[in-house]
Amino acid sequence: MLIRKFISTGMIAPRDITAGSKSGNSARALAEKTGITAAPSNTAVAQEADVLFLCVKPADVKRVLDEVWGYLQPGVLVVSIAGSITLAELARSAGLHARVARVIPAVTSEQEAGVSLVAFGRGATPEDRALVLSLFNAIGTAVETEEENLDLYADLTSCAPAFIAAMMREYAAAAVRTGAVEPAVAEFLVRKTLAGTARLLEENGTGFDEVIRRVATKGGITEEGVKVLDARLPAVFDEVLRATERKRLIRAQQLVRGA
Repeated sequence: MLIRKFISTGMIAPRDITAGSKSGNSARALAEKTGITAAPSNTAVAQEADVLFLCVKPADVKRVLDEVWGYLQPGVLVVSIAGSITLAELARSAGLHARVARVIPAVTSEQEAGVSLVAFGRGATPEDRALVLSLFNAIGTAVETEEENLDLYADLTSCAPAFIAAMMREYAAAAVRTGAVEPAVAEFLVRKTLAGTARLLEENGTGFDEVIRRVATKGGITEEGVKVLDARLPAVFDEVLRATERKRLIRAQQLVRGA
């Protein structure tokens, strides 16, 4: 997704992108569709890269870095999209002279919307910051933060589309269970209302409480529904955040054992 978006927004020309993959098949398929260069191996990518994007699963980051370590250009900027791999771990694996950054993008970048979180290692230069932030601002909003904030912020950005979609799915399903509306109609109505609410919040700068105040008039029907949500949602979201934190701890332990 990132390669396609960087190309479609004009941030990077296809001729300036070289991609590799474990078997080479996915890189060749992407090259056929986008005009980029498919490298025969990850080491071939490393030999040419001024900026190396690691778009692999967290469990594969160390393996890929071990594979390409001896081929990295001096002072290369290594940008990891993988969660759970810290800047310190990246720096250790990429070598003392590598500059490192972590980015947590969101699926909403497909629509050039949403937030990509960015954290830089101590060796990153002002030019590194300008480059990475400009790339991700072109496909949404890039928010630079300290690494210690990434996990919680990710719950509010990269994880949130799934959380919101899950809530809206159940909202539509509840309407269907009344027997008064077909699933396709319920989903259409909820989806359009969600899109309109997002525009109201984003484009008009309307706050959450203001939207509620305008719709849930005192003594009205909507207010009764809001009371139910106010009573139950805090505990739900507290548990959501606890669950994601537990999973991150488990994943970190698994990565340590697999090192």
